[in-house]
Amino acid sequence: MSHLFAAGLALLLLAGCQQRTSEPAPPKTLHAFEDDAQLEAFFKDHPAAAAPLPDDPAPPAGSALAAEHGRHLVLLRHGRLFTVEIGKDQLKPVGAVDAFAPGAAAMSRHDALIVSDDTVALIGYSEPERSTGINLFDIDAGGRLAFRASYLLRAGDGGAPGTVAVSQVDSKLVLYAARPPDAPGADPLAALPALRAGAAPFQRIAPASRVYRLDAAIDSGLALHSVTVCDLATRALRCDASVLLAPRARAFYMAPQALYVWTLPYAGDAGAGLVRMPLNGGAPGALRVAGAPYDQFSFHESADAHLNVLVGADGATRSWRGQAGANALALLRLPLQAFSDGSERAPMASYKDLPDFSSAPMRNRFIGPWLVYGGAASTADGRAPLFALRWDGSGGLQRLQLAHPVERIAAMGVDAVVAGQARSALHLSSIRLGPGPDQQATLASTYVHPNARETPARVQEPYYATQRPGQGTLSLAIVEAAQPDRSEGAVAGAVADAVADAASVLYLRNTALKLRELGALKAGHDAPGGAVVWYGNARPLFAQGRLFALLGDELVEGKLKNGRLREARRINYAPAAP
Repeated sequence: MSHLFAAGLALLLLAGCQQRTSEPAPPKTLHAFEDDAQLEAFFKDHPAAAAPLPDDPAPPAGSALAAEHGRHLVLLRHGRLFTVEIGKDQLKPVGAVDAFAPGAAAMSRHDALIVSDDTVALIGYSEPERSTGINLFDIDAGGRLAFRASYLLRAGDGGAPGTVAVSQVDSKLVLYAARPPDAPGADPLAALPALRAGAAPFQRIAPASRVYRLDAAIDSGLALHSVTVCDLATRALRCDASVLLAPRARAFYMAPQALYVWTLPYAGDAGAGLVRMPLNGGAPGALRVAGAPYDQFSFHESADAHLNVLVGADGATRSWRGQAGANALALLRLPLQAFSDGSERAPMASYKDLPDFSSAPMRNRFIGPWLVYGGAASTADGRAPLFALRWDGSGGLQRLQLAHPVERIAAMGVDAVVAGQARSALHLSSIRLGPGPDQQATLASTYVHPNARETPARVQEPYYATQRPGQGTLSLAIVEAAQPDRSEGAVAGAVADAVADAASVLYLRNTALKLRELGALKAGHDAPGGAVVWYGNARPLFAQGRLFALLGDELVEGKLKNGRLREARRINYAPAAP
């Protein structure tokens, strides 16, 4: 399977969509509709949700996306797909095509670029069509691209959000989206997922027998949550969808086997819903739950057939421990077989109480057998605690003291790296996470990069490439803070002009959790007015043992010489000036 490139959560790679053989079928599931007539009658009696989705984590408009095909990189920039030859120590442009059908308009936003065998799939959102766009291209061994077909998927909200999550499972494309039912008087079936090839009419891809309802919450204002699976191995795209009628999502999580949706609280009830939608088309199951997760990183479906969720108190939902304070925190651990028809509550014994947590905002991440979390806010001296807990219940909670806030947490092999800004410097702390139940989590070292900060784009995360156990390369996009001009011509005592911020991708060598700077690949020009979008395009790429960086309109390669990273060459994809 081709590799995807991203420094973070723009795309979530899945390991497979077949149900585990060791996973027993739940005793009860949600109910599906028998036919369209029953479905139409239901829509007439139940209102739509006021707002359909949580915050959309999709990349910003104009994002530079990249993927790998054999000895070529495939890049998206300025509405065009480019291929670059990287075999035999080359960095040579090969070809380019428009990223849309001939004669058609470009997408309003691009979310994902996926390569499966000799198929390139570009997924985004079309504002005029109010639908998710899927454009397919053929790519040959020489890196030449040819447009194949365009499709529109009507599944997301009719407004801006569009597709919420895009994932790849072998040759399958998996999409999650949500929307409210259409306004009263409209055809209720028109809100169900439908696919259109080119200019052909939309064809519904979710029969009534695959539309499920959460009966425990039917009076709570419903949204339509859909999971669509498309086969990229066929010339003509074939897609099937399952739909869930439930309250709108507080958070969602795409696991290797299923999509999880944590809903907003039910009307007239203190509880919320947690729904599991299998990716293999099986019937969903649900439970009533208390509290709320912080984000999609608060979930982990573990290999022992359990779902683990870090939850905090929510004033709108019933607490798992009665009249708990606003800072209550717990780890919810549920066997997958516990998911039922939505009428049952998660047992109180499933919640493991943790010490109250008041340092908002929360940052959390599951890494191997560990849950690691902390607060992005710090004390006056910049220090902040980091907590580590084995999610299977073996061992107690551990507290580490860092010299910086916890703004990012990422896996570094089997261990962790925590990033935070303190005293005008970027701090990166490596955390050793012991593999055994008796092992401790310990602070191994802290690297400080002065006068720098991470790029502001929320889609970026530190990225780690493992060379061998205990050794690898850590990279992340940073901004070198503006510096005053201290040239000889500057007037003494005068306020000096500031040199503009500069984006770069920083690379560090990890050796036994000791971080050493290798160098940085820097952008050749300043960010334009849309700085957040431009910085969001700054990301590292690792391909065929080589180091690359996307920096705005530039693809830059770096090479190591005597332990230092130097720029080797670059390609600029900025449009020619008129």
